[in-house]
Amino acid sequence: MEFKINSSDLLKALSHIHGIVEVRHTLPILSNIILKVKDNELTLSSTNLDIYCADKIKAEVTTAGEISVSAVTFFEIVKRLPSGSEVLMIMEEGENEIMLKCGRSKFNLSTLKTDDFPIISDNDLSINFVLSADELIRIIDKTKFAVSNEETRYYLNGIFLHKADRNSIQFLRAVATDGHRLAQYDIPLPQGAEEITGIIIPKKTIFELRKVLDDANGDVNISLNENKIKFTFNDLKIISKVIDGTFPDYTKVIPQNNNKNFKTNNNELKNAIDRVSAVAANEESKSKAIKLSLEDNKLNLSVESQSKGSANEILDISYDGDKVDIGFNSKYIIDICNEVDGEEVDISLLDSVSPAIILDKTDENLFFVLMPMRI
Repeated sequence: MEFKINSSDLLKALSHIHGIVEVRHTLPILSNIILKVKDNELTLSSTNLDIYCADKIKAEVTTAGEISVSAVTFFEIVKRLPSGSEVLMIMEEGENEIMLKCGRSKFNLSTLKTDDFPIISDNDLSINFVLSADELIRIIDKTKFAVSNEETRYYLNGIFLHKADRNSIQFLRAVATDGHRLAQYDIPLPQGAEEITGIIIPKKTIFELRKVLDDANGDVNISLNENKIKFTFNDLKIISKVIDGTFPDYTKVIPQNNNKNFKTNNNELKNAIDRVSAVAANEESKSKAIKLSLEDNKLNLSVESQSKGSANEILDISYDGDKVDIGFNSKYIIDICNEVDGEEVDISLLDSVSPAIILDKTDENLFFVLMPMRI
């Protein structure tokens, strides 16, 4: 096995796939990256049994072959090589090390044969459609912050992708919730996605996919069935198992009768919340409650900490309804404000114990629900 490759191309491909590798695994091969060269191409692949990732780059191949090397070691070496330099890799037949040469540097890396490397099949993915890279980035960015990290509620540890109706129009909808906040984003249903019934894409897949999408040129091809989903663009392929569980009926937590509405400047609200919540910055999460009081065209934001003190700030708003006091987790409001692109944020309430609806009026496809806290 012998080939030459550009170090910058190699580093870019490695950065796409090495993140899914689990360093400590009972199967040693799963800590490795597979290198396969033939027809002047290098294919790099990795898996953690739930996600499989592969990328291809051009190479000058003298002798075809296939072997695996430690993902961590290989990545740490390549990212230290001079940008744009030529890398030569040689492995003699019968040897158990592969040599990497770049300039005056030389490394001998231990290898494992690839016979036991598992591959997630993509032959049975019956639903196929295309999204632009920008659409997919927006779907992920507007919802991923609300994905739950609570392992006991594993069915919330991902983004629920499904078909939905709104005003008699069909959409492809992404929903994420941790039980405290909910983020929903719609796009027009793509051609080919008509039969999608609903899958939960794991957070690990979502975050690894998002890391590589900035390098996507144009469209992303998506294929799936009830058990797996595949994303392909450029020469990169990501195949992932989906979460085997039922996403709860999130529509039941969406309030229908919120009648206390106000608008305010999004950045002013976010910055004011950030300022007044500073008195509880280092306390337990349950102490991060911020109280919102609406009355007479004023929004009063206040925080009280038994050990640190108190703070409040008043914002001018357009509101002449009944007085209402409600508490929220300050971090959760800021997270939502960070995803609002417009200058104004639109908030509607019912009372002190019911969820709030938060909207970005510049994007009718974006929708947030925030549960209140006791104050």
